[in-house]
Amino acid sequence: MIAVRKVRSAYKIISIFLISLLSKIKLKLLEENIDIGLRVLIGRRVIIRTTDNGKVIIGNDVIFEDNAYIYAQNAIISIGDNSFIGSGSQIMAKKSISIGKDALISAYCIIRDANHTFKKKDIPIREQGHIAEPITISDDVWLGAHCVVTSGCEIGEGAVIGANAVVTKEIEKYTINAGVPAKYIRDR
Repeated sequence: MIAVRKVRSAYKIISIFLISLLSKIKLKLLEENIDIGLRVLIGRRVIIRTTDNGKVIIGNDVIFEDNAYIYAQNAIISIGDNSFIGSGSQIMAKKSISIGKDALISAYCIIRDANHTFKKKDIPIREQGHIAEPITISDDVWLGAHCVVTSGCEIGEGAVIGANAVVTKEIEKYTINAGVPAKYIRDR
């Protein structure tokens, strides 16, 4: 019985490794401007894309859970060492998004550095373009599940953002913030 468990455990570890390895090979063959560090684990159906000279830089020991989506359009996305990107999270840049070391991005977070413009009433919103401002998520930040980080935000080192929060402004380091929009709750 113990031998069967060990074989199943070894099989699971090997499967995860092979899926991750095949994903990295596929990314290197199909996409340009993607730099992947050492020991990066990439889950199933993870998409990392660049267009219009965009670039994605992934540090060492980063984990992408299943269905994460990373897209740099004429922009730079950098993800620091030992960071974690949860299932279904989306990171999309038209200017730049920087995620520091040891960051925890929980499941289904949305991080976008661009907003649609919508001033003209005679032109459909989708045709009016975007306004992009850089996003900086510092080291050791934890975004709870389903958070949204909007254009131009900076989240300070060690900050915690509660689940379902919408970050619309600068967040001080080592603070806990929650709500829509995210507001200071207390120091960490």
